[in-house]
Amino acid sequence: MPANPAANRQSHQGSARLLVVALLLALAALLVAGWVYRAELAALIAGGGADQGGGRPPPLVETAPVRERRVEQRISATGTLIAPEAVTVTARTRGRVARVLFEEGDRVAAGAPLLRLARERAAARVDEAKAQLDEQRRDLARLRELRAQDFVSATELEQAEAAAESAAAALAVAEEDLDDRVLKAPFAGIIGRRLVSPGALLEPGTPVADLRRNDPLDLLLDVPETALGRVTLGQRVTGTTPAYPDRAFRGEVTFVGTRVSRDTRTLPLEATFPNPDGALKPGMFLQAALVTGTQILLTVPEAAVIARGPTQHLYVLDAAAGGDHAAEDAQAEAPGARPETAGEPAAHGADRQPTKVRRRSVQTGLRRSGWVAITDGVSAGEQVVTAGLQGLRDGAAVRTGGRAGR
Repeated sequence: MPANPAANRQSHQGSARLLVVALLLALAALLVAGWVYRAELAALIAGGGADQGGGRPPPLVETAPVRERRVEQRISATGTLIAPEAVTVTARTRGRVARVLFEEGDRVAAGAPLLRLARERAAARVDEAKAQLDEQRRDLARLRELRAQDFVSATELEQAEAAAESAAAALAVAEEDLDDRVLKAPFAGIIGRRLVSPGALLEPGTPVADLRRNDPLDLLLDVPETALGRVTLGQRVTGTTPAYPDRAFRGEVTFVGTRVSRDTRTLPLEATFPNPDGALKPGMFLQAALVTGTQILLTVPEAAVIARGPTQHLYVLDAAAGGDHAAEDAQAEAPGARPETAGEPAAHGADRQPTKVRRRSVQTGLRRSGWVAITDGVSAGEQVVTAGLQGLRDGAAVRTGGRAGR
């Protein structure tokens, strides 16, 4: 049976399309690999040119030592500031407001008068109660004399004594009512919004104003239960807030919760912050860092660490290949444990003999203020490359010092 020309053409066309697709996929894979390993390819090209005797010097790099730093161990948490003392001042008796003795935002002392109610009727009742008491006491004195002479019965004397006691109690109530017509601050603090005006008729319990103690303030926060063994009373707490980005507030832990929350698996804490200038306000959020101790870490500048996918590495000067100056620089630049400060790159003379770099895989940890802790992969005093990293490869020759291209 003769072959079908149309079928043959379709078969050839399908094969051609598959071949084109395969070539495109291969080209895309090459482009991706070239992009991912562009630094190594550039290094190979540059190194090949240098090896061919073109007179091109090794690249110039900047280095910095692996430093030991004494770093504070911290627990970070976010909390809300509250006033340790807060109350809504209310009227204790019925009356009309005669005078308001405060302004909103005033700082007041404990016992300072805040508001005065009309006092005329209350004062008159006090005078009346005093007169009644004086009269009852005179009657009681007279009946005691008569009782001594058996002119009155014991029952009449007891009734007179009860009347005198009742008059004394009535006077005490009248005097307390008169005293309640002047509202006083129960503690020192800052007055909030005024809720009444002169002439208003108040009933017992009518709100007058808010009073809060703003110095010190308490910070309520929760920490993970895993930090339970590292939290104790009196620990230092540093607080920061976006409201004052250039300022840090100092406090201390004043309360540690007695139970861990079942829902959040966190432990409640309370830290107290002095607030003499009133910069902090109740209700503000504060980023808190609890200082639980110190530790010594090996650190390098962040610029030295190269992240590629899940791995991280850096380039270390090969002291054996670079001669004595690399070891001397490492020793001079690593004086041991020092306080937490930002390290400066080491500046070496640009006329040094070339040395080699080794690519080193590392494990990183804490990051702060331009440096990163290295938990595995380097030793204290080693020199790492911080600038001029473009095109470097394992074993490449470099010169140190000057200002390397970034």
